[in-house]
Amino acid sequence: MSTEVSSLTKDANAGDVEAQLQLADLYEQGFGVPLDHGQAAYWYRKAAEQGSSKAQSRLGQMYLRGIGVPEDYKEATEWLSKSAEQGDATAQVNLAWCYQHGLGVKKNYEQAFNWYLKSAERGHAGARYNLAYMYSKGIGIPGNDAEAIKWYLLAAEQGHMKAQLNVGLMLAQGLGTEANEKEAARWYQEAANQGYAKAQYNLALMYGGGIGVPQDDEEAFKWHQLAAQQGYARAQFNMGLFYINGLGVPQDYKAAEKCFLLAAQQSYAKANYQLGKMHAYSLGLPHNELLAAKYYRMAAEAGYNKAQYRLGHLYINGQGVEKNETLACEWFEKSARQGYQKAQHMLGVRYVKGQGVGKDYVRAYAWLLLANDSVDEHVKEALIRIRGKLSEGQISKAEVLASEYSQAYKRKAGQNSGIFIQN
Repeated sequence: MSTEVSSLTKDANAGDVEAQLQLADLYEQGFGVPLDHGQAAYWYRKAAEQGSSKAQSRLGQMYLRGIGVPEDYKEATEWLSKSAEQGDATAQVNLAWCYQHGLGVKKNYEQAFNWYLKSAERGHAGARYNLAYMYSKGIGIPGNDAEAIKWYLLAAEQGHMKAQLNVGLMLAQGLGTEANEKEAARWYQEAANQGYAKAQYNLALMYGGGIGVPQDDEEAFKWHQLAAQQGYARAQFNMGLFYINGLGVPQDYKAAEKCFLLAAQQSYAKANYQLGKMHAYSLGLPHNELLAAKYYRMAAEAGYNKAQYRLGHLYINGQGVEKNETLACEWFEKSARQGYQKAQHMLGVRYVKGQGVGKDYVRAYAWLLLANDSVDEHVKEALIRIRGKLSEGQISKAEVLASEYSQAYKRKAGQNSGIFIQN
């Protein structure tokens, strides 16, 4: 032990609060002494018991995370409360988190909001981010996008990368502020430069679509690649599309397959769908109906509507699976109920012909009405033919049924909407 540490220890044992804090910090960081979180907690407690807000805050955080002491949320909130009452911003944000999630205290969003606000007003970036999040999601308070972006922006200007991403998102969509795609791209860039995969992905989308920045496939690919290297499945998938289509890089089916496989390993449904297409249509891979069916099924079971539609066709034709008209229609219906018009058309035709389902002109008409939003002339012709077979009452029933189907999948689509990724 160095002379300096020995002197600090002597002073700390004599009750010198500053010495206790310095010694705790040395043990916590492993500077000049072996790293020892237990010793750090011991000296923080000594200082905390003498009223040091910094020590109370650190000790509370150690109990919160089980570092150097057993995890104990109740003990954590007791120390954090003492420090927070003295105005320690870090203690305040941690205490708010405990109230938000019911750790050591009863869940209380109002208390969480109040402590986040106190910490945010003292300039704590994390508190500003969490406060903005509560405003944006309406957690414990009425939702308020204008307040959300105000606090996100304050945190973003301090370098908080998640806040930077969400500022970009709100600017892109005009939430709580006037839409500004150029500024949105700038904030995505700020977070992307810090290595934040979600921001890199969003920035790639901006370059790919020429949104707020000049359209540039090479830049788009670069940012997708950086996000993909961090294991981000959506970026891995998009890299595969870039390789297939030769966007920003030379066309390379093998590289595309590798990217899709990486995303598929994370259960990304669209990647399994693309692998199915590659095997079904010999896109850089040998034609293999069994593998095509395998990958389409994986994507279909994950709920991807295009894969459900393709799998239905495989069952009709007996490609890679045993021919089964009933199963085909079950998959068409799953896809149709998600608003996929090709599946709606196919299901309508099946109800007309009674193939795989019982013949039912009312249901046929309902599904074809929904498919009629497309530009397919065959759908319009089929509607005219079936209408002649129905009474006015049956037509009204079909229209009600179509409306119910439509409202159901539009509600679901609304819940899952959004091209860009937020926190």
